[in-house]
Amino acid sequence: MYKSLLYLILSFSAFQVQAKKLYTEVPTLIHLAKIDQQDTNGFNLVEHLPKLLYDAILQNKVTLWDSPKKQIAISASALQKIESDNFVSFQKIENLFINELWTGSRRKTQFVIIGFSFLSEGKKGKVSFGYIDFNEAIPILTSKIIPTNVNGSAMLNYAEALYSRKYVFNLMQFGNNTFFNDINKSIQIKRDAFANPKKRIQGLHILKNDKMMVYALDKNPGEVNDPASLIYESVEQFLNTNKATLLNIGGSKYYSNRVMSDVIVTRIEITEYWLKNKNSITYTPVSIRIFVNNKPLNDITIEEFNKWQLLFSFKSLEDVLIEKQFQYHLYKINSELIPLDESDLFIKAIKEYKWSQVRNYVKYSKE
Repeated sequence: MYKSLLYLILSFSAFQVQAKKLYTEVPTLIHLAKIDQQDTNGFNLVEHLPKLLYDAILQNKVTLWDSPKKQIAISASALQKIESDNFVSFQKIENLFINELWTGSRRKTQFVIIGFSFLSEGKKGKVSFGYIDFNEAIPILTSKIIPTNVNGSAMLNYAEALYSRKYVFNLMQFGNNTFFNDINKSIQIKRDAFANPKKRIQGLHILKNDKMMVYALDKNPGEVNDPASLIYESVEQFLNTNKATLLNIGGSKYYSNRVMSDVIVTRIEITEYWLKNKNSITYTPVSIRIFVNNKPLNDITIEEFNKWQLLFSFKSLEDVLIEKQFQYHLYKINSELIPLDESDLFIKAIKEYKWSQVRNYVKYSKE
């Protein structure tokens, strides 16, 4: 009898614990602090999302509401008055609040973003800027690319970044629970939802191990049949023979069709998409930018360049670039410019180290 009673008590307690982990579309509020975002994630939503949405508000592309209830619309001029009256900037807020719905079961967690709330601290106290509905902002969030550093992925749009969950956040509210007196409970619910190895996170965007690279070809006069030197010479000869093409790809900004002497190709930049699969890197040339007499011409896609029908030792430009049998230095990785004196370190890091730890590799290699 005692054992049966004990079994029932334990079973009921287990049921209560499990029941707390089963929930459907619970309104939640999470908080992202700009200062807390980790460099290894590659992007900072708090830094860039308000700037994107601010421009959208001014252009009447999204509506700024007074609250998630969406009872009163706040005009662009009213927003600017809130900024000036409180000496604060919507674009420079340090904290971002995201309104979501969470659904949890024993095997999976699902989260749906429903909107963004914006708060700031002014000289007169806390300032509420209002609320933006996620669905209304989707066209902008899916079409705009978020700036990413050397550790981040390439060509990541804002919606993908938001649904990647690759950012530091705190759970501020879960249903009616605001955790004012029990922060540990907030941590426990968040951990069970998103850090439980037994659970699958439904709808999570998995970041690719990829980067957008921009590098400049470096001539190596000491090497016979140097691919980079051959590219420079062939492109220069083609442009001087085909002045109309030179003018059409941006030369008309600097030169007249009537009086035009030969030009010298002084720099060639290549933009490439790099994808890492285990220890192998796949290179996909995207575009080329030619500088003549130190003046930049327009970017040309590889497809457009191929129409020039130039070959380099019987190889296409794309083939030569993929082989990488030439000297080059990095100019940019994703959205981040690379110092010339650190290019070799960044190239080594990309080839040998974790792509989410590129900056750390360079940092500690210099010490």
